[in-house]
Amino acid sequence: MDVRSRHLINEKTVLLTGEYNDRGELWSRVIEGEETFLIRKSPITVIEETLLHLGSNFLGARRSAKYLLTPTRMHPISVNPQMGILLFPTKNIKCHCNIWFSLIHVKTINPVGINQIEVLTSFGHTILIDMSERAFNNKRQKAVQLQDAITNNLNCPLNFYLEPKKGFYISKNPKENNYSLEKK
Repeated sequence: MDVRSRHLINEKTVLLTGEYNDRGELWSRVIEGEETFLIRKSPITVIEETLLHLGSNFLGARRSAKYLLTPTRMHPISVNPQMGILLFPTKNIKCHCNIWFSLIHVKTINPVGINQIEVLTSFGHTILIDMSERAFNNKRQKAVQLQDAITNNLNCPLNFYLEPKKGFYISKNPKENNYSLEKK
């Protein structure tokens, strides 16, 4: 069993979910590419540490999503907007069985039964979850809306105001061992 103490979410991260070890500690089960492994930290801690490495934090990412989206519960999180890495939760984020899916890796979903779906992801993974197709699609759509809002904001042209060259020229006068000030 591959167990790591440190890991950052990246473009190959398909999902994170909580899993208790034999001592009752909440760890993260990660599917990344074709691998699956455990991290000795909760999913929220893994997300928080990734965001901190990118100049943000979990609370800030949640506040940003709440600001950019209409009021809703269980907001998606933008982890790395430049790389298109957004995560959306399937349940309350405090629930250990919540799954954080990466938006870019969710390919299709198929209803299996009443309130149960299969989520087909990149790298050929199939994840069976207890959730209605409608509820999952609503959460996925919120993540798409967040991605669109951030993309639009990143593509917004920036306006710069260049001031004409003004100011002072300061130079040292070696003969008098002092500085002279000239207006430009």
